[in-house]
Amino acid sequence: MVVYRRKEDSQTWHWCSNCSQYPTGQGIIKRQSRPEYGEFCSECTVKEQTGDCKSDSFFSVRK
Repeated sequence: MVVYRRKEDSQTWHWCSNCSQYPTGQGIIKRQSRPEYGEFCSECTVKEQTGDCKSDSFFSVRK
C-alpha cells in the first residue's frame, strides 16, 4: 500500500522512501489514499515510473 507523506508546512507529497526529499522527523502528515490537493514530487514520480520506488508501511516509524 502506498503511503503519501508531506511536511506540515509543504504542499508536496512524497511516496518513495528513497527520494532525496522524503520527509522524516516530526511534523509529518501521512495519507493512505492519493491526496486530492497539493503537488506530487517529481523525483518520486520518476522513481515510480522506472521501478526504483521504495515505500514505507503506513505504520512504520522513521527516526
